[in-house]
Amino acid sequence: MNMIRLQLIYPEEKVKEPVLCMVCKNFDVVVNIRTAKVSQDTGIITVEIDGEEEEIERAIKFIEEQGVTVQPIEGQIFTE
Repeated sequence: MNMIRLQLIYPEEKVKEPVLCMVCKNFDVVVNIRTAKVSQDTGIITVEIDGEEEEIERAIKFIEEQGVTVQPIEGQIFTE
């Protein structure tokens, strides 16, 4: 299993979208929300995503396709 830490930045029009819920339902990954700051204008969420590398990559691509900005935190990828 691999784990990556990401910062997700939601624009105003996406703040109310259940993007992480869709990720959990559609991909074989575990999403752990570490911090979140959400307002009416924006959302900034720090998450850890665990899973196989290919599934993590597919999940990240999906998140980006939903209009959410994805930024790795210090480029950290952990492998167990």
